[in-house]
Amino acid sequence: MSECQAADNGETPDAIGFRNVGYAQHTVLVEAKTTRSDFLADARKPHRMDPAKGMGDFRYFIAPVGLIDVAELPPKWGLVEVKGKSLKVRAGHVLEPRKVELNWAKDYEPWRHDANKAREMSLIVKMLARVGDVDAYQRELKSARNEHARAARDYEREYERAENAWRVNVILRNRLEQAGISTSLEDASGVVRARARIRKAICDSVTSGS
Repeated sequence: MSECQAADNGETPDAIGFRNVGYAQHTVLVEAKTTRSDFLADARKPHRMDPAKGMGDFRYFIAPVGLIDVAELPPKWGLVEVKGKSLKVRAGHVLEPRKVELNWAKDYEPWRHDANKAREMSLIVKMLARVGDVDAYQRELKSARNEHARAARDYEREYERAENAWRVNVILRNRLEQAGISTSLEDASGVVRARARIRKAICDSVTSGS
């Protein structure tokens, strides 16, 4: 959905993700920057000056290559660079190596912020309110996916029939050509016209004879 703001009107994230799988329970905030002035102005926002007021356990800027240097990132912020259609993570918790002492898990704590969970909850509530009946939405989505799958199967079936018909047509034309029978459209239309003239002549003779 488009940008959604928490109830206290304090922050409108460009993108935020919520993860709740096993022991991995955290949020990831992503702020998109396209100009230097936008990046520098971001530091003057209240929830940047006091990071505990902001959303996101982990936070990233996403920007074109060369716009933001890793050395000038705020503490605990990551960076994703964009070049054409490719993305490259230059800094952030996802780059942490797995550690033997943690049973090959990653230590994300150096990147974790004290996020404003009340504001995140408020955002979720507003997002759900915009979606409406989530169960109805899921049913409609499932129905649309099923319909799409049926249409895809019908397309594949009709495509296969067309391919088979084309192959049969090629075989028949080759056999007719080998038998000395023309299969060109012009000759075929001439045969049709000739048949029509013969039928007309027969009808005329029968009529005159009666």
